Amino acid sequence: MIVSADTLWRLNQEYGNRLSKARTYLDLLEQLVVERGSNEEILLAALQFTRAHLNGLKEEYRGWRYTYFYEAADTKRMVQTQSAVRRAISAFARMRTRHENYLNELFDALDTIPRPLAEMTTVPTGDLWEMLRFSLYDLLDFGNFAQTLND
Repeated sequence: MIVSADTLWRLNQEYGNRLSKARTYLDLLEQLVVERGSNEEILLAALQFTRAHLNGLKEEYRGWRYTYFYEAADTKRMVQTQSAVRRAISAFARMRTRHENYLNELFDALDTIPRPLAEMTTVPTGDLWEMLRFSLYDLLDFGNFAQTLND
């Protein structure tokens, strides 16, 4: 991977956006399931399991930003020196490997439950169950985005 401040900034922005998108879809899906009166304990438990995993990923990502991405937490100025950028990218790669393992576990868990009825998860813009799964896949597939930074 090319080590530059621009690469680091783009990694941070894209990964943060993907995490936020997954969390937003999860929040909307959970709200919709509750509002539509689903008593499916398995579905609600799966959504809570997903929330716990996403919260863990978000907290680790936040910790990475404050430890490696910023020069100082109070200024939130991104690191600029070559060595600091290299350390941040290396730490990001290690974090991503752990996140991939968590995301694979998450997909395995979600695949064990029956897909909720489309009437319960569909909104005018699409099916929130599918949107959540696609957003989680985008997180899992982040390595392909990172690879494009080398091109």
